Amino acid sequence: MIKRQDILVLATLLGSGREGLSYANLANKAKLSVSETFAAIGRLKESGLINGDKRVNKRNTEEFLEHALRYICPAHYSNKITSGVPASYAAPVASNEFAVSGNILVWPHAQGSAVGRSLEPIYPTALEAALADKSIYDNLALIDMLRGGRLRERIFAMNKIREIMSHELN
Repeated sequence: MIKRQDILVLATLLGSGREGLSYANLANKAKLSVSETFAAIGRLKESGLINGDKRVNKRNTEEFLEHALRYICPAHYSNKITSGVPASYAAPVASNEFAVSGNILVWPHAQGSAVGRSLEPIYPTALEAALADKSIYDNLALIDMLRGGRLRERIFAMNKIREIMSHELN
């Protein structure tokens, strides 16, 4: 069964193109232990989302992200207003696409530059990974739109992920 840290590893692999990351490098980028990363890779392979050399299986990943992710790993929001890092539709990858009225969504972070409603990251180390790597940040924000966004946000996110996979995986 897919776990939340597996989605973080998948988001990291989506941003890596054809680098062929070692387990240690992948763990470092995802801010996970090597053993957590190894187990996540095993689950991703077993589910058919990646192949034997840690490359994303485009067709299976599209289907999973579009149709299953929001049921397996739903977004958890809070009405609590907090400082943090812009998330989901408010993240830089999508901020020009959506008019925002009211509070944006943020991943809580003490030194965050934005204020808004709290959105729990998909995994505790996801924010740290996102802050260290723009492509992981973009992918996690898109994944958050798929996990809990409105239809228009989900369509935008899926189209953007398809674009990323077409560009980096072909």
